[in-house]
This record gives sequence, structure tokens and C-alpha cells, in this order.
Amino acid sequence: MKTVLFLLFMSYFFIPSVVPLQCYSCSNEKSNKICNQNPPVNCTGNQDRCMVSKVSATIFGQQITHLTKGCIESSKCTGTISVIVISAGNNCCETDLCNVNGSLTFHENKLMLIASASLLYMILKLVN
Repeated sequence: MKTVLFLLFMSYFFIPSVVPLQCYSCSNEKSNKICNQNPPVNCTGNQDRCMVSKVSATIFGQQITHLTKGCIESSKCTGTISVIVISAGNNCCETDLCNVNGSLTFHENKLMLIASASLLYMILKLVN
């Protein structure tokens, strides 16, 4: 009995506890500063990454930005695209509060390229 109690006592100090990943979280905010004012959230289930999702467009000299942050599954980290006046996509990272920065490094993503080109086409049709 003493051995079992001793092992339980020692396991308390030497077996690491599982601590959920924490990420900044917001939805459709206009700036990173506003987004980071929300308290961090604990990721649940299969959500093993923090993410930043950003859509930016420059229309008639005005920049419009929508920023979303939170937890995500690694399989849903898709990458980003930048085409002329539109930038869209998401970045993922693996450590606590690593999505503090709202900027993205833009990489090619064919689906986002098609969506951006379609949006640009519609905007140009409205202007002309």
C-alpha cells in the first residue's frame, strides 16, 4: 500500500499534465489591436493550431480589412493569396498565443486565386 501511495505521489510531480493550447480569438474585426483586446480562448477537441484569417481589399484607395482569429484543426490550414488589390487566406501556428500578430505571409492558393479574380472582375464590372 505504501508503494502505491508513493507512486501516486511521485506521478503528481513528474507526469506532465495536458494543458490546452490558448489562442487569441475574434471574428470579423477591422484591426489587430481590437482583435487582441478579447481574452484568449482554450482550444478544444482536435483544434491543435492557432490561426489568423484575413481578407483585405483596396477599393478606390480605401483599404478594407476583416480579421478573424481562433483555434483550428491543422488539416484546415489552407494558405493565402494576394492578387492585385485583394489579399485573403489564413496562417496557422502551434504555440500558446502565437496568433498575436494579425499579418499574413501570402502564398499561392488556387482556390483563393479564383475567388479573388472573380471578385475583382465583379468590382470592375460595377465601376465601368
